[in-house]
Amino acid sequence: RIALTDEASLWNHPAIINAGDVTGSGSTVLAVPFADLGGSSRMAAIAENADPTPVAVTDTQATITIARQALYRQISDLANMTDSVGLDIEALVNDMAASASMRFTELVCNLLDNFSSVVGSTTVDLDADNFFSAQFTLTQASVPGPYLCVLYPVQLTDLQNSLRGEAGALQFKDDVGDALNIKAQGFAGSLNGVPLFASSLVPTMTTGADSGGAMFGVGALGYAEGRVVKSIDGTRVDFGPVHVGIARDEVGSFQKIVGNYFVGVSELEDSRGVTIRTDR
Repeated sequence: RIALTDEASLWNHPAIINAGDVTGSGSTVLAVPFADLGGSSRMAAIAENADPTPVAVTDTQATITIARQALYRQISDLANMTDSVGLDIEALVNDMAASASMRFTELVCNLLDNFSSVVGSTTVDLDADNFFSAQFTLTQASVPGPYLCVLYPVQLTDLQNSLRGEAGALQFKDDVGDALNIKAQGFAGSLNGVPLFASSLVPTMTTGADSGGAMFGVGALGYAEGRVVKSIDGTRVDFGPVHVGIARDEVGSFQKIVGNYFVGVSELEDSRGVTIRTDR
């Protein structure tokens, strides 16, 4: 069996933008452009036969830097041949995908305490008011959904405890009851249409006294990857962003298993997210 660990992953969540692939781009840095289109510049009334004044498109960009993430394992021939519980070389190889997935989640969580907008109070438990303050901040900033709320497990249970005492309209919402139900790791239901996700990888704030969870909309965070491409017998083979290599050490009579993942995660637009700072 697998020892108790946090296996809750945010890999491929729709609220986190896949900004692209740097393979063959000539750089480890990928630029994500933003332009004031989509009605940001509105038409204005112009007199008959008059010429309107040209309005330039305002553009900015965020960058994502790709870096290598790796995990190295070893297993001796003796340990592999005498295995009786499935802890063999195949298990170590297969575990590399889970390791990459959790590293991605850790990179995302490392950014949650970076947003300029902050709700909650230091050393005070998270409550329903904090949750709605975060959602209201995003709504007032015209941030589109879907939203995602990522909390430290203690923050989630504090929120659940607060919901137990809510009265009025909130107590009759179906998703309030759903948010209180026990589930597998990670997804904890939704509240007011916002998915709740718990992760032990949420960072600390205030010198360890608080947790820095967050609520954010599409476009707040993004990631990019690089793909491992090798030439095998003259044929180019694409191994994808997660590549596992195995090398044998005959002198030591053991196998080396190395997993590599080439990825970068960055904050793209600060106003699309809110940090939730409450007691850890």
